[in-house]
Amino acid sequence: MILAPRSSDQIQGLPAITIGNSDSLHLGQWVLAVGYPLNLNVTVTHGIVSAKSRDIGVNQAATSPVDAFIQTDAAVNPGSSGGALVNTNGELVGISAAIISPTGAYAGYAYAITSNLMKKVVVDIIQFGSVQRGYLGINMAPPDLDSTRKKALGINDDIAAVWVLDVDPYGAAAQSGIQKGDGLIRINGIPVSTNSEASELIARQKPGDTISVTYLRGRAENTARVVLKKK
Repeated sequence: MILAPRSSDQIQGLPAITIGNSDSLHLGQWVLAVGYPLNLNVTVTHGIVSAKSRDIGVNQAATSPVDAFIQTDAAVNPGSSGGALVNTNGELVGISAAIISPTGAYAGYAYAITSNLMKKVVVDIIQFGSVQRGYLGINMAPPDLDSTRKKALGINDDIAAVWVLDVDPYGAAAQSGIQKGDGLIRINGIPVSTNSEASELIARQKPGDTISVTYLRGRAENTARVVLKKK
């Protein structure tokens, strides 16, 4: 099985799975996990999507990690990593990557990299030889930020937004007028309310790409055209 879009230069005689749009997944949707767990031959399990853009802290050692996984209860075990997560139309929507477990074996929660992020990575490697990451130039406020700093920044917990904790003065965001204390609510028209959602959407872009960022400053809604940089 080749995990790549159909194209005119595809290797002849090898079938390719159709790649689906992971953004279209919704909670409660049925999915199938295909893999080779526990030294078994091809194994298929099923479950539902129970969360999207889940941050499980698996990439703590990475610089600017993208932790935005599809969470399912399809049974996944060691050996399943790299296997396909497909919807009921047979389209690839994710790549199995991790589990959360007290024992090292499946305990009800499995995580997959989204197909939309995977497509971007594959294309970058083919075209450039490495992954190209666009750099917005902000630090996002963590969910557990203390109340004193929230008040200082003007963060309103009643508003679904990604709050800007700090801004790189030389970054793309600062040059587009985004400031500390602003609340990002949409990126390229897609609503964002968690850091992982924003990180994934930005990670799909390359340096030089222009994105639309809609943000709140006080009660005013603003939209900036931001040309991403390379870090």
